[in-house]
Amino acid sequence: MSKQGDDCYFYFYSTCTKGDKCAYRHCEAALGNETVCKLWQEGRCFRNVCRFRHMEIDKKCSEIPCYWEKQPGGCQKANCAFHHAKGRYIDGQFFPPSKS
Repeated sequence: MSKQGDDCYFYFYSTCTKGDKCAYRHCEAALGNETVCKLWQEGRCFRNVCRFRHMEIDKKCSEIPCYWEKQPGGCQKANCAFHHAKGRYIDGQFFPPSKS
């Protein structure tokens, strides 16, 4: 059973094609954060903007290699939560490799 204010999996880990019509939360402030909101877990956080995740996380994404990094275009998501072995440029801005 889902809780009110659940994060959109696709928004955080890929691309959500539903945009404003998506029933799940799209919160830019929580991008890249793997700390789950304690109030949300208790069913008491209803904020649209909360820097903590509103999704249960089984495994830290920062430990999983980014699939897109090895693709021809590379990973183009500035707030990608997955591990990056090498630095990358997105819209002229440099993003260093992930910390080990």
